[in-house]
Amino acid sequence: MKDLTLSQEYLICAVNEKGTLGAFSTEKQVCLVAAALLELRLAGCVALEKKTVTVTAPLPAEQAHLAPLYHYLTGGGKDRKLEKLLEDYHYSVTDTRLNDLLGAIGSSLAALDLARPVKAGLLGGKMGYLPTREAINGVVDLVRAELLEEGEITEDVAALVILLDKGKSLKPYFSAFEQKEMKEKIQAIGKTPTGKLVREMVEYVENLISIMATLVVVFS
Repeated sequence: MKDLTLSQEYLICAVNEKGTLGAFSTEKQVCLVAAALLELRLAGCVALEKKTVTVTAPLPAEQAHLAPLYHYLTGGGKDRKLEKLLEDYHYSVTDTRLNDLLGAIGSSLAALDLARPVKAGLLGGKMGYLPTREAINGVVDLVRAELLEEGEITEDVAALVILLDKGKSLKPYFSAFEQKEMKEKIQAIGKTPTGKLVREMVEYVENLISIMATLVVVFS
């Protein structure tokens, strides 16, 4: 299977049987945005601070599926406040921005024959993307190879496990024992001098979820 990016791998494992993230799965939705932001960070396109996102470089062709989010970020001046970003993606009048991001990532998987577009939502008004068995097995096998066996752990896979954990998407693919093993390995890496980026990614995703929890109170 072709090498996939962080957001593509996350979407493959996070969607439900309808090919969507679910209307009430706030953590999954936040982690999709987080996956896209971390992918842009790993590609050198943005700098991530606790409260802001700053665009630092043009969007590479390999991240073309993140164009909806990248264009949103460049449309707001030099910096985007994280709170404003989450408001716009989760509490706007419509959910167009989130759907556009999911659609762009899903379409990129469909172009690789790793997902199938399906009608979803009320009256089929939305588009979902059902990943193929090959796609799911490929991502799950990748995680197992790096986090449940001896060997080097890449930043992308560490970030993927963090996102799937925070997005409550590990359970369908890994046993409770395997999840515990993975979390312990991530924590161990984060305590090493070379685990600085892993620690930053954990803190960043937790910060996004914390901001979102605050917004839920404000908008409820």
